[in-house]
Amino acid sequence: MSLQSLGSRIRKERLNRGITQEQLAEKVDISINFMSLIENGRNMSVEILVKISEALGVSVDYLLSDTIQLQSDTISEQIIQNLMTLSDDEKIYFLNMIKQYKNLNK
Repeated sequence: MSLQSLGSRIRKERLNRGITQEQLAEKVDISINFMSLIENGRNMSVEILVKISEALGVSVDYLLSDTIQLQSDTISEQIIQNLMTLSDDEKIYFLNMIKQYKNLNK
C-alpha cells in the first residue's frame, strides 16, 4: 500500500468538501503539521486513518479503494500470466478446480 496515494486521496476528499487542513486536523485532533505529513504520504496510523474517514464522512475502504483495486489488478495479471504457460489440458484441469471451488462456497 502506498502512503503517498492514500495521502493524495485524503487531500482530494478534503478539498472536495471545502475543508482546510487546519479544520480536518482539528476534527481528527492532530496538529496541522501532522495533517500535512499524512497528505504527503509520510506518516499514517490505522487509528488516525479511521478518524480521518469519520471526519470526511467516507469509509476507510473508500480511502483505500485505489490501492485495493491496484492490488486486485496485480493479482489478476499474475494469475493470467501463469495460466498462459499451461498446456490446454492443464488449463481445463484448473478451470474445473475453480468451478468446484465456487460450487463449494455457494
